[in-house]
Amino acid sequence: MPTYTYECEKCSNIFEIDQKITAPPRKRCPECRGKVFRVIHPVGHILKGSGFYRTDYRSDDYSKRKIAEEKPAPSSPACDGCAKKKDCGA
Repeated sequence: MPTYTYECEKCSNIFEIDQKITAPPRKRCPECRGKVFRVIHPVGHILKGSGFYRTDYRSDDYSKRKIAEEKPAPSSPACDGCAKKKDCGA
């Protein structure tokens, strides 16, 4: 049976209730009888099986292109490391 977390809009009381999935959600706070809403929590999940590593689904051609893109571009022969780097784009 899942545990649901609720928060009261009136008194900010946070409480948990074990409910069946088919049960209707709570509408009132047990302390002040104010209106409540269900708090949504992030869910942790584990990915198992093949296809979750880059070596499992990337082709050799893709890997070679990616490595080539990561290499620094050769500098142009006209560039001598001048102080005007903003103008020449080096």
